[in-house]
Amino acid sequence: MEKEEKAEQVLAVLKQINPHTDFKTETREDGSLSSLRWIDENQDECYIYPTDIAIREDQIAWFQTSERDNHLLKVYDAGNEFVWEPITYNPVFGCYCLLLEWYKDHLMFIYQEKHEVYICAVKDREVRHFKFHGEEIERKGNLIAYDTYMGKIPGKVRLIQIPELTELEPLDLPEAEKRGLIPTGLNRFDGFLALK
Repeated sequence: MEKEEKAEQVLAVLKQINPHTDFKTETREDGSLSSLRWIDENQDECYIYPTDIAIREDQIAWFQTSERDNHLLKVYDAGNEFVWEPITYNPVFGCYCLLLEWYKDHLMFIYQEKHEVYICAVKDREVRHFKFHGEEIERKGNLIAYDTYMGKIPGKVRLIQIPELTELEPLDLPEAEKRGLIPTGLNRFDGFLALK
């Protein structure tokens, strides 16, 4: 599903919940969707980026943030709403969505806050998470490779299996490279952790 189609579905839900709110779509120079924006009941400007939307059948999820640093994960499933505020050291320092994706029977939400990266598995209104202090990460299928700032394992790559969030035995670097699991920094294109 294209980003614009996802945004239209989210916009329909938002308009249903807040019928008197003026929602705006912002576009880039090339005409592609940049964000959905609105002013909420507290006069805070909220926004959702198209890459921060995940849709599966009647399940719609998005990550929204605001000018006043209110960060929320919202999930709508058959008319039921689930809202979760991501764990952050201090929301003013930011909260950046790296991945929002339905995977197997979970919603996977990976985000970066000031000090750590959180890998979250959401199912049945429960959020389980694994966090690490670092910013090097890679994903292939159900495996996420990551490295930490401190306590690096020479010649090895740390692994976690999703959606279970099970820590696995670290991989030797040559095997990790062969499998495309060498973690690198976060300064990459939107959606770089999406299932390919």
